[in-house]
Amino acid sequence: MCIYCPKVCRFACPVSESTQNESHSTWAKMTTAQQVNLGQRRMDDGASAAVHACTGCMRCKSFCKHDNEVGPALFAARTIARTEGTQPKGAATTLATFTQSGNPFGQPLGEVVARFKAETPMRYPLFPGCSTLVKRTALIDDALTVANAFGAPMGVCKASARCCGYPLYAGGAHEQFAAHARIFASTLEHYPELVVMDPGCAHTLAVVYPKFDVKLPSRIRTLYEVLADNLPHAPSKPPMEETAGYHDACHLGRGMGQYDQPRALLKRAVSTMLEAPSMKEEGGCAGGGGLLPRTMPEASVDVARRQALEVGPGGETVVTACATSRRMFERAGRKSEDLVSILRRWLE
Repeated sequence: MCIYCPKVCRFACPVSESTQNESHSTWAKMTTAQQVNLGQRRMDDGASAAVHACTGCMRCKSFCKHDNEVGPALFAARTIARTEGTQPKGAATTLATFTQSGNPFGQPLGEVVARFKAETPMRYPLFPGCSTLVKRTALIDDALTVANAFGAPMGVCKASARCCGYPLYAGGAHEQFAAHARIFASTLEHYPELVVMDPGCAHTLAVVYPKFDVKLPSRIRTLYEVLADNLPHAPSKPPMEETAGYHDACHLGRGMGQYDQPRALLKRAVSTMLEAPSMKEEGGCAGGGGLLPRTMPEASVDVARRQALEVGPGGETVVTACATSRRMFERAGRKSEDLVSILRRWLE
């Protein structure tokens, strides 16, 4: 349906807004994918570059009268680029690393998970996500400290040593993703409930897995959902005299429908919370999804810079509930802080 649309969602795509390249517009990317699908053109380097110019942020869907799923369609088209050997180098090397080590970073996650072995029984098993385990390990300490103070003690579960498989999905390795997902699902049989810290992982487990007919034995909840539910049990303390701009992480907001929970937590911790002109369902993207930092690094940083400018026009700290988004904002030269880190500072 996108190819018959007069490009009314052109403004909604963070990638095309950054590159100002017509081939990166939602209409053009979907048209390219459809032409390849119908055999009207080859998946050459140009077509491959087009279908990879997407973070999967779902912002275009927020403005679409037909709720078209653009991200999943383009991710599916990337399977053809892999077959044709035209996949961007950044995506190809990411998938190669994943195939070799079971995660996109090429590092043994079990060693990090072992550091957080709980000494006492915990109410909630926590799944931080491999990006947090490798890039933002300190956030796990913050999350455990805050959860305990809120009367919701957590412990990092053993299943955290395995990636949820999102890079395989975003990179178009869908057969490999489905096989990986089934194996991962079997590791959760001892967890009736799983608290997921990384919004991208939560969305993958709760939304993407069912699309591949993978059933989980666990109820998926986000860290911020659980903390918000336990906010009445948090210590009674005044907010810090600070101003922070809040960024809606794409997978937490549009992906999981959680907008109010993180805002309630942030408002408890700081005196002033700023909002971007476009927020919640229409909020901007930080440029970290869809393997964009690997395939279009300069564009991904510019996407983050543009979003940070909307959230904190005066240079205010950009607060997000996504470790990847925070990393993107910092790459764009902006001060950024994760929501759980602010909560810990508020408690201490």
